[in-house]
Amino acid sequence: MTAKGLEPTRVRGGRWSPRTLTRSVVASARRSMVPYLFMAPALALMAVFVLYPLFRSIQLSLYSWDGLGEPVFIGVRNFQRLAVDPQFSLTLRHTIAFTVGAALGTVVIGLVLAVAIASRVRGWRVFKITWFIPVMVSMTVTGVLWSQLLASGDTPINSILGLFGVSDPPDWLGNADTTLPVIILVTIWQFSGFPMIIFLAAMENIPRELEESAVIEGASLWQRTRSLTIPLIKPVIAIVVLLQIIFSLKVFDIVWAMTQGGPGDSSLVLGVYLYRQGFMFERFGYASAIAVVMAALIIVFTLGYLRFVRPASYEY
Repeated sequence: MTAKGLEPTRVRGGRWSPRTLTRSVVASARRSMVPYLFMAPALALMAVFVLYPLFRSIQLSLYSWDGLGEPVFIGVRNFQRLAVDPQFSLTLRHTIAFTVGAALGTVVIGLVLAVAIASRVRGWRVFKITWFIPVMVSMTVTGVLWSQLLASGDTPINSILGLFGVSDPPDWLGNADTTLPVIILVTIWQFSGFPMIIFLAAMENIPRELEESAVIEGASLWQRTRSLTIPLIKPVIAIVVLLQIIFSLKVFDIVWAMTQGGPGDSSLVLGVYLYRQGFMFERFGYASAIAVVMAALIIVFTLGYLRFVRPASYEY
């Protein structure tokens, strides 16, 4: 048997030279190790910053610990408490609502912007730059900025509404009925530029001949988008939807910066609930159980999504 890519020479009598065969095997082994050597730094970082924290969270979720004393092993009691915790159920519903609203909104608006820019509408360069700038801004900065703009009283948003006859605007972040929808809208405003750029890149790969043929046939922009553009970039749309959902499920920064989960618990999501339990109430074991549930939720959803959606590539 010979190593792939190397043909050891025969010696007299038709047998392989042991030295040549050994060199062939060693050379083949070295070549097969090259990909793993390139992957080693990334795998090491993942092990240190992803796998080890996840393992420690799972371990700590089985303990009761205030962060200072000796951890006390309590088994799955933290998870049993989560199952009957009404605040956790409320938080989970808020997280799902935020995920659906933010993911759907960013993908739809990003797609609309991408189609408009690809069609070279008037001012498309301004749209492209303007809508992508918020993506590069920190979520904390965005949250603080919009919390000031949406505060009650004489603020820029309320002043603009006053020009249209709205004399008594709602307390956007102080009303339990409007807080979560407002945070979702701010998130859509900030992150619609990310799907936009990804969709634009995908549209650039569509052959111009297909677009030109559709124009010659008299297809409108809506018809070309519905029957040509969307089907051809459907695999990209599927991946972007998955990324936006994962981001939304683990949201923390913008909610904490704008409302800290308030007023009351009206905008409380899993990330904020975890932070409260761990760093405000010093229930690190319970907070770790929440983190494990969050990780399990994201992993299960991702695997199920990839199984049923199965994004495939198209050949043009």
